[in-house]
Amino acid sequence: MRSLSADEVRWLRVRAQGLAGDGAGVSGEPASRAVAAAVRTAAALQAQAAGPVRLQVWARTRGLRAADVDAAVAEAAVVRTWLMRGTIHMVAADDLRAFLAVLGPVNLRADRRRREQLELGDSVCARAMDALAKILAGDRVLTRAEIVAELAGHGVVIDLKSQQPPHLLAFAANSALICRGPDAARDEPTYVLLDDWLEPAALPDRETALTRLAERYFAAYGPATTADLAAWSGLPAADAKAAAVLVRDSLEEVEHDGQRLLLPRGAGAGAEATPMPPQNPHRLLARFDPYLLGHRSRDLILAPAFAKRVNAGGGMIAQTMLADGRIVGTWKPNLLEPFEDLLPDLPPAAAEAWQREMDSAAAF
Repeated sequence: MRSLSADEVRWLRVRAQGLAGDGAGVSGEPASRAVAAAVRTAAALQAQAAGPVRLQVWARTRGLRAADVDAAVAEAAVVRTWLMRGTIHMVAADDLRAFLAVLGPVNLRADRRRREQLELGDSVCARAMDALAKILAGDRVLTRAEIVAELAGHGVVIDLKSQQPPHLLAFAANSALICRGPDAARDEPTYVLLDDWLEPAALPDRETALTRLAERYFAAYGPATTADLAAWSGLPAADAKAAAVLVRDSLEEVEHDGQRLLLPRGAGAGAEATPMPPQNPHRLLARFDPYLLGHRSRDLILAPAFAKRVNAGGGMIAQTMLADGRIVGTWKPNLLEPFEDLLPDLPPAAAEAWQREMDSAAAF
């Protein structure tokens, strides 16, 4: 078994995430295909807010614009729905049903108590499902407020200003009835019937779905453990182990700091010779970037002393500065905020590289 240094593990994860500075461009292919490829590279992008997910795509591509991400959504090349950890994610359209087959039941079970607290019991949810199928039929695309208003006409009365609508919509999404559609004005979410938005198809069987999820995860986040897979996906530990077993023959085992990690066979080739990408080791990451969300612990990439600068609480993940696979600061438009203890004096070459990143993000 090969032993990898911390630098090698970080480099392999940076490269797997499409953050090595060689992201896919748009030359010779539709922009929507490049967007889908970038999303697939990360397995999934956290997408509860439109702005950050656009920038997550930017970090993994070249030559795109924010409008290209919106177009990929409108063309259903990528789709958003509740998936990993019960949170809205953007995934490639051809991955959606496999991920949903595995994670939908997990999310439904996890949210059951909260639904009951909100008076969304089984009978209410069943009536809402029937009503939603009628309300959204015929390729209709409706906002949350429009759906709530029309549900009332079908005898399902819920309070728009409460937590009832998002939990009811999440129930329908995790039941494979609906998904997010293209955003309305000012990035307001809309919802559509899944089988109208994509070509109708049955959910794959559990083994096929678990295999797809595990393949995507280890390709995007390896070297990683099955505990990391569970933390990223929200799967129970036993299911994460079962998923890893299904793809074990395609994975290589390596050792780091006394821990055994898995990654796709051949993915580690050359890691020892090039511990970090020399062409562009300084990158800027969006809020909620999956590089920070793919493993049970962030300690390898983010020193615990600075953790609250990145995640102050409430699930918010700041925009971050990446150097040689480590998080070394946060940023805002036209403002770099390096962690003083790590970078007391910002090297001119690094400052220039990050400035190019800011200019590129602004152009995007």
